[in-house]
Amino acid sequence: MRVFRTIWKQGTGILAAALLVCAMPQTVWADGPGDSVDPGSLDQGPSGPGQVNPQGPGQIGPGVYVDMEGNVVSGVKEKGITVTKYQNRASESQGGIDWQQVKNSGVNFAMIRIGYHNDLDPYYHENMANAARAGLKTGVFFYTQALDVETAEDEARFVLSQIKDYPVSYPVAYDLESKVILDAGLTRQQITDQANAFCRAMARAGYRPIIYANQEWLNNYVDAAQLVDDQGQPFDIWYARYGTVHEYPNRTIWQCTDSGQVGGIQGNVTIEYSFADYGSLIPAEGWKAAGGEWYYVKDYKNQTGWLDLGEKKYYLGSDGKMVHDVTMNIDGADYSFGSDGAVIQ
Repeated sequence: MRVFRTIWKQGTGILAAALLVCAMPQTVWADGPGDSVDPGSLDQGPSGPGQVNPQGPGQIGPGVYVDMEGNVVSGVKEKGITVTKYQNRASESQGGIDWQQVKNSGVNFAMIRIGYHNDLDPYYHENMANAARAGLKTGVFFYTQALDVETAEDEARFVLSQIKDYPVSYPVAYDLESKVILDAGLTRQQITDQANAFCRAMARAGYRPIIYANQEWLNNYVDAAQLVDDQGQPFDIWYARYGTVHEYPNRTIWQCTDSGQVGGIQGNVTIEYSFADYGSLIPAEGWKAAGGEWYYVKDYKNQTGWLDLGEKKYYLGSDGKMVHDVTMNIDGADYSFGSDGAVIQ
């Protein structure tokens, strides 16, 4: 029988290495996947925790990845990391995160912490820009403190305002593990409704949402079967469970440890395995929305100037916004744009 105890965690506190040898899993509340410990995270078996792989999880050959115990994990498409202000601060002595070294160490993608509603991670913009510059695919995660659907929708608008100028080629994650929510006494249905409100807003805006949670949250505090988009298709699950067990319905990313080691970053790093081909699931070209405006991306980057799509012609300002409902002079000629942004013939 497993016994759970809950600890309120400030900062980076508990060493993740202890998780791999401790016989009693813990619930530790933190401010996002890069600084979290999940309940039921150890795959113990009859004899307790297995032998820790000294090299940690990672790639041991072309397309071959292992977990913390050195077991081959099948179906992995890419290896990633989660990056928060804690990794930035830990790496200050070496001049900050060396993103090129991170890329060269075999990391394919990074999930970057945004923070809370109107409370941005102080390194968010730096991390997004530098990770993309090094050639890493980037996704983001946001830690909810919403107590109603309206606030969850406000959180979605805030996140969209922060990601619209970056090449987001991995999912936008909604981190449910909030002590604020549980302390407020929200029901399982209320939390589910809020998660759907956020994720559906992301999907409508042209991004791919994903739910971040550990097993306890997915089983007890949210109805995972109800986490679906407007068409009734299930949202992706970013499953936090340290050890060797990584299966969960609709799991597309597995967070396997927060004590990994990665070149270019000092200290412990949270390691992620992606089982989805996000290169095909998230189009590199198409429309995105934020703040009531539309943007068009190619290779996940905002475009400017004239845009020809079939028989329609659009114009994107220097800020990437689609021009609409206006007549304006461009290069000496007048053009009228309809409510859909297309040039009126």
